[in-house]
Amino acid sequence: MKVKRFKGIIAKIMAFLCLFSMGLAGLAVETHAADATLLNTYGRTYGYSGTCINLYQLNDANQLKILKKHFNSITLENEMKPDALLGNSAKLISVSEAKSKGYYIPDGYSESKVPQLNFSTIDKVMKICSQNGLGMRAHTLVWHSQTPSWFFRSNYSGNSGFVNQKTMDARLEMYVKTVMNHVYSNQYGGCVYAWDVANEVIHAKNSGWESVYGNNRTNASYVKKAFKYAYETLEYYKLTNSVKLFYNDYNTYQEVQNITTLVNYINKDKKICAGVGMQTHLGVNNPNVNTYIKALKSFLNSGFEVQITELDIKNSSDSSMASYAYDLFTEINKIKKNGGKITGITWWGLSDQTTWIKDSKPLLFSSPGQPKQAYNKVIQAYTKVIGEPGSAQSQTQPQPQPQPGNGQNNGQNNGQSDKKDDKKDDKKDNNSGQSSSGKTNNNATANIPDGWYYLKNTLSQKYLSVKNDTAKKVTNVQIEKGTGSKGQKWYVQNKGNGYITLKSALGDFMLDVASGEDKDGANIQIYDAYGHDAQQFTVKTTKTDGVYTIVTKTSNGKRALDVYNHETSAGTNVCQWTFSGKPNQEWIFEPTQNGSSKNDSHKSDSSKKDTDKKDTDKKDTDKKDTDKKDTEKKDSSKKTVDVSYSVNSWGSGYTVSIKLKNNTNKTVKDWSLKVKKSKVNIGDGWNMKFKTSGDYYVITPVDWNKSIEKGKSIEIGFIGNGKIDNSVKFEVTY
Repeated sequence: MKVKRFKGIIAKIMAFLCLFSMGLAGLAVETHAADATLLNTYGRTYGYSGTCINLYQLNDANQLKILKKHFNSITLENEMKPDALLGNSAKLISVSEAKSKGYYIPDGYSESKVPQLNFSTIDKVMKICSQNGLGMRAHTLVWHSQTPSWFFRSNYSGNSGFVNQKTMDARLEMYVKTVMNHVYSNQYGGCVYAWDVANEVIHAKNSGWESVYGNNRTNASYVKKAFKYAYETLEYYKLTNSVKLFYNDYNTYQEVQNITTLVNYINKDKKICAGVGMQTHLGVNNPNVNTYIKALKSFLNSGFEVQITELDIKNSSDSSMASYAYDLFTEINKIKKNGGKITGITWWGLSDQTTWIKDSKPLLFSSPGQPKQAYNKVIQAYTKVIGEPGSAQSQTQPQPQPQPGNGQNNGQNNGQSDKKDDKKDDKKDNNSGQSSSGKTNNNATANIPDGWYYLKNTLSQKYLSVKNDTAKKVTNVQIEKGTGSKGQKWYVQNKGNGYITLKSALGDFMLDVASGEDKDGANIQIYDAYGHDAQQFTVKTTKTDGVYTIVTKTSNGKRALDVYNHETSAGTNVCQWTFSGKPNQEWIFEPTQNGSSKNDSHKSDSSKKDTDKKDTDKKDTDKKDTDKKDTEKKDSSKKTVDVSYSVNSWGSGYTVSIKLKNNTNKTVKDWSLKVKKSKVNIGDGWNMKFKTSGDYYVITPVDWNKSIEKGKSIEIGFIGNGKIDNSVKFEVTY
């Protein structure tokens, strides 16, 4: 009996230890899950973890901080579509004026006028993306649903007949190349790594494109031409290896053969379409996971690259969505692990608060930063198939580096006037060294725009300087107090593939690793500007925004510019040393106006305030000029909150984009809009809720845009059915 009792006690102890160890194991799993984000899992493995966003959200520091935790890519939902750039009605300018603005005017363009394009939102978004290490999918160039009808008609007039194919060919080339030129000649355009060149062609209805070119969706000539023009632009900017062109469509699991036929037609003469953007608007009941996965495999087996786009999942409950998402991503991760060329996953919204789907909660977050069951299951599907989350080092992809060639006219001038103003703004941005969060991805490749800079070491607070300002090759480089001399000024030029050169303002010399040696202690000097490997460097981010390390190409990124022996005194030599990430290897790029000897970056605080004030005044002037040119219809019945709107109609439907600007002297809260049902027929909306009340629709905010701060604006919109009345009045209350 004693033996049996002893054995029983031992058994109970072993059972307790087993349960205890299982509890510890469970705790470890929970800890790993807590550390996991979409960025260090899916972003790490697929290259891009993306979300749908708008400018208003990007300007919200809290939402931007949350976005950067989980995503390294954004797609604009509506603000880069043709109607957003072209407007509700044509604003025509002369061909000569268009050329002066940098528009691409093809040789076959026979018309005297060109529609003016509005790039203001795109420019702001690209700047935010570049400054926050975010990539951008450009969505979209060719789409029937949100391209104004006047774009296809004679004299760009909505009441005229449709133009012939030759005229439309020239308009298409003008539009595609002008938009892409604007992006890649802009100093922030390197954030755009992919384009949805054509969208939903297989499902086109009441299409202006088909009115001109005919109903031939699987061999649509205008689609092939659009890809050709887009690819020629990438060739011009030497981006064919770093930027990809996609055909994007929905219900792809039902249209596998048609989409495959269309992409093969586009690529018949030369592969210019990289593959398919699979819009992934799913529901827990349709399609089933096997149907979707079968379509995905079919596109991959056809040799297409796939980016999963516009992902959301309609559901009846959080648990049903979680179960479906787990099964779906388990299979997707298996394909990726086995070498499937899936290069990005984009969820269509930051949270359920901003989904476009009415009366559903189809996203991973209930509100920004608040994960649901489905989020945990998506992470679990990753760790089950791929493994544990990766490190921060691989979370941010190198951004494309446009370098104009000689094959395209007009484009090289586009965006230059904006660039000058942006550099003034950047001086303030880059000198701060901190974002709203104070953190950034550590050791990811950074994008420093071309231009003149001082390089300040964070440990010593002294500047990278050519010894004695001597304009002679093999002169050492050291740290010195800031004087603004030519020997402290360096011109950053992006060479592509993440490399830069640093040219001295002293003359035709570049920063150089002596003899191109790959060893610790190799001297850093200036030498004749050849731009070879010894003169190429990669800028890496650190844990602090605005602070960088500079690693050398000769060491394959293993060694960095280093102030010798952690010294801080003036005259200390700068050399190459194994990367440590310590402050003697950290540098701040302070923009300066040019390579002259004027001491423009080391002004007193009062001078800097004056400069900042001038910059602010200039921004205000530019904004007033933009507002003056804006011809959107305005509701003048309210003097305190302006309501402006634009309409894009395609005959059987339309979209209405609405902007509310708060011109009061205080924050406006809990606003609402009323519009007569006899004027519009709302089917669905974005960034808003709506209900009917008698003869009116009542539009109300979602959680994140309930308040409009003084001087700020928000943007909402809806999709309507049928035809819209010529005059619409929105009544705002708050």
